[in-house]
Amino acid sequence: MRKLLFGIALWLVSPWAWASFRAADFVIVPAAAAAPGLQNATWRTDVEIMNVDEVPVDVMIVFLPTGNINNTYWFDNFAYHLGGRSEDGFTKVDPKLKDIQPGRSVVLENIIEGNWGANSMGALLIWAFKAGSFKQTTPPGGEPRKILVWSRTYNKKTAEDGTVSTFGQSIPGIPWYYYIDPHKQQQGLNKVVFSGIREDASFRTNIGLVNISDRLTSLEVELTLYGADGTKLKDLGVVLSPLAHEQFDQAVKSGLFRLENDLTFGTLEITVKAWRSTAAEPTPALLAYVSRVDNATNDAVYLEQTYTKEFPWDCVFNGNCSASAATALGLVPARVRPLAPPHP
Repeated sequence: MRKLLFGIALWLVSPWAWASFRAADFVIVPAAAAAPGLQNATWRTDVEIMNVDEVPVDVMIVFLPTGNINNTYWFDNFAYHLGGRSEDGFTKVDPKLKDIQPGRSVVLENIIEGNWGANSMGALLIWAFKAGSFKQTTPPGGEPRKILVWSRTYNKKTAEDGTVSTFGQSIPGIPWYYYIDPHKQQQGLNKVVFSGIREDASFRTNIGLVNISDRLTSLEVELTLYGADGTKLKDLGVVLSPLAHEQFDQAVKSGLFRLENDLTFGTLEITVKAWRSTAAEPTPALLAYVSRVDNATNDAVYLEQTYTKEFPWDCVFNGNCSASAATALGLVPARVRPLAPPHP
């Protein structure tokens, strides 16, 4: 039983148990942009994808535009998506995304502007599959293979002497199983926290939400803001449309909470309270992020969603899991994959 549960833990596992384990066949970059911002910023995003599997892989990338719009039509329209082979049905093709060899990485610079145009931002959904296998499965989608993804969203600034410098933030690719799950309320996995929330003359804070549920599920999300002393300042609800991305700029004083006073080193709690769906078996799933930006330089710091539960190290690494402990930790039953890749 111990070996069985340990095996389950290694491949299945709850998101907080594997918060720093990034490898997956489905990875999400929660924020990417090619757009102007505040304080004369011009944001752009580079993405790096590494094959950590044992065979060559192909990669498919879906862009979810921001604005809390229902992106189901966009998701279903294969013409909008980026891949490595035209024979797989892609009209947006980058040869770098095919036949990525084991242990090799590819970099896509300024990915949003180069493929979906300027003045755009949102999230990237990235699937990896065995090279050449996309149309060999039923439905099409290929044989899943593992990748790691990193990204950097930054500004380029040219000084009077022509020197170019960049300021920005690294945003990791988040594996699909790291989602906030309202089904795991007893385990505390239906909410995440952020610290270091700041908005004053020197800094601003952006808050982002990405609905990676199945195609037909909306989410009811509660956001609660606390002061540095733990005092609750305000809470409010947001309904997130299917496959929607939303970012609230200057979220503390202007874009969302609309507080009158400055906030320094506050905390934020984000909870999935409920969902609405017409799917036969809905899979509600949310990712959230925070970006704290220096107003003087536009240098940004990415704050990642964090669960408040302890990493179950003894169970995961040493296999010391009783059946009841594994259930309590959320290791069984298996987490449900929220999305399959779209196909022609």
